Amino acid sequence: MKMQTFAIMLGVLLAACGGSNEGDTGASTSGSSSGGMETEHDPLDAYRGTVERGQYLVDHVLMCGVCHTPNDADGNPDMSLYLAGSRSYDFEDIDGTIITVNAENLTSHNPEGLGSWTDDQIRTALIKGIDDEHIAIYPIMPYPEYSLLTPEDVDSIIQYLRTVPPNDNVVAADFPHFDQQPPAPQVKEADVPHTTLPKDDPEYEAAERGRYIAATACLNCHTEQITPDVPDFTKAFAGGKKYTFIRGAPEQTSVNLTPDPTGLGDLSVADIEAELKSNKEKGTGRAFCNTHPGGPDRLGGMTDSDRHDVAVYLHSLPPIANGPFTCEP
Repeated sequence: MKMQTFAIMLGVLLAACGGSNEGDTGASTSGSSSGGMETEHDPLDAYRGTVERGQYLVDHVLMCGVCHTPNDADGNPDMSLYLAGSRSYDFEDIDGTIITVNAENLTSHNPEGLGSWTDDQIRTALIKGIDDEHIAIYPIMPYPEYSLLTPEDVDSIIQYLRTVPPNDNVVAADFPHFDQQPPAPQVKEADVPHTTLPKDDPEYEAAERGRYIAATACLNCHTEQITPDVPDFTKAFAGGKKYTFIRGAPEQTSVNLTPDPTGLGDLSVADIEAELKSNKEKGTGRAFCNTHPGGPDRLGGMTDSDRHDVAVYLHSLPPIANGPFTCEP
């Protein structure tokens, strides 16, 4: 089986970070530790983190199901095909060719899903963009940003995917090309902007935790590119990236997430939190872009502390004038 697209981020796909006060599924950017003797593990096995943490990331933060769970006739996720793939998107390759990319089967099925993959093969696909047959994955999946995930979070995701019931759904190959060589370059942590809050601000640590969340997800969709697959970090989180995911559908443009008037403007931290949870614009009640995975069953399922950290970070980013941009709801 070839893994052309392991996961796709549309709109705001978020990975979690530290400081949750709502249980162990909340985010943490620090390594885990325990008292007593250390257990020896094969370093290639996914032994760090927890299944529960992985489910939280997959279902309410990374939002893997947005791309890897197809919709039913009513436009709702078809849970009988949970993470079984087959949603397709159009992606412009580096040479300008329009590629139809199909979201893959992430269930534990063998051979249609990940059943025959080793933990390290899943890890390599997730953070390096290379599948089990050593084929580079199209960066419509944001693996350059996922490379910033902590080892604990990566292993938690792998552990959870192992528990997803097998589904024999067959996913078509990408067309007209099934691979990209070489894979897109990984994002450097140092290129991600820090909060503008001073270190003695009581919300500084929250903002820096939010930076981890935003870097692993928001950055890919909400940052314009210098060339295909190379983000323009002078406009980090300032939107303007265009999408033609579905052939024939209206072109979408990601919005500016910085606190500039062309972006989030005068929204407060509480306003940003509320919008993430409701998936609706303050004042107008207008639904966000159809690529944004908000609402109670999606980003609304994040812990309050994680959502707060994201909001504090976005609210304290350096403002960048870019836009304003709109999209089809």
